[in-house]
Amino acid sequence: MTTLPFLQEIPLARVDLDTHPFRAAGGGEVAGLEESLAAVGLLSYPRVLPLKTGRWRLVTGWRRFGAAARLGWQTIPAVVLAPETPEAQLLLLYLHDNACTRAFGPLEQARLASRLLSHWDRDTIIGKGLPLLGLPPTPAHLDRLLAVAGLEAPWQELVDRSRLALTAAARLAAWDPEDRLAALPFLAGLPLSQSKQEEFLGAVELLARREGLALGAILARAELQQDLEEPGKNPQERAEAVRRRLNVWVAPRFQAARKAFAAGLHRLGLTHHPRLRLKEPPAFEGPDFELNLKFRDHRELQELLQELARLASLPEFEDLIDLV
Repeated sequence: MTTLPFLQEIPLARVDLDTHPFRAAGGGEVAGLEESLAAVGLLSYPRVLPLKTGRWRLVTGWRRFGAAARLGWQTIPAVVLAPETPEAQLLLLYLHDNACTRAFGPLEQARLASRLLSHWDRDTIIGKGLPLLGLPPTPAHLDRLLAVAGLEAPWQELVDRSRLALTAAARLAAWDPEDRLAALPFLAGLPLSQSKQEEFLGAVELLARREGLALGAILARAELQQDLEEPGKNPQERAEAVRRRLNVWVAPRFQAARKAFAAGLHRLGLTHHPRLRLKEPPAFEGPDFELNLKFRDHRELQELLQELARLASLPEFEDLIDLV
């Protein structure tokens, strides 16, 4: 009887390259590897499991199989593993085979972390598993991955496409499913960076707590839906409109003060002044304004100081300062 594992030529037609027990769908560019295989052949053998149907379950080497298929290979040498090989061992083979050759995608990291938790305790996964996934060995990173692994398919797709940050996805995992569904058009349709995704979710959470409403009820408000769907604006403009709306709701007095201050600067001709810049106190909560001057020589400085003296004598300038 043949002792497993052993090396064998595997027909590519008997391996399903569209699915894999561990890797996420999509990703895995094979063009560069295809060039390598054509030039020097296979340098590292994939690993497969035999199935009772006569087909093969791919464990490692998905990109190698894909590149070989594109080159028109009919077979490829692979290491055949014993059918009873434990999943824990298969996971380790997959992790170590890929850790040094490519970066794991965010959804792949989440799914692998979830699978690892079926075999090892948290401390082992944090200390040994996360570094193999290319992540710092911290409990926070593991918690985020596990939260993402439990999200619905549309959210996982956004994570896989790097359209949704892991931190934002983990935050959404704490929401009720109906509330998450209400947030999907915003996070799927608007170009928001990681910090702006966090800002968006934080604002909705704050408003819901303050007003005693469900998160979805905040997102369903007509004004916010209008900002989201405004046909005359591009996605960036709609994203900014949504952010402005939420900021006004979260801090109405602050936003009103910012608007009034901007209007006051405009009336005084300071909005786009090339040499003078007046800044409000941080969050309009302190007594001190900040004034920046740019000048080339003493003559220009004298002219700017005269201009400042003129501006300071105007009622509009006094109104501007009285906003704080």
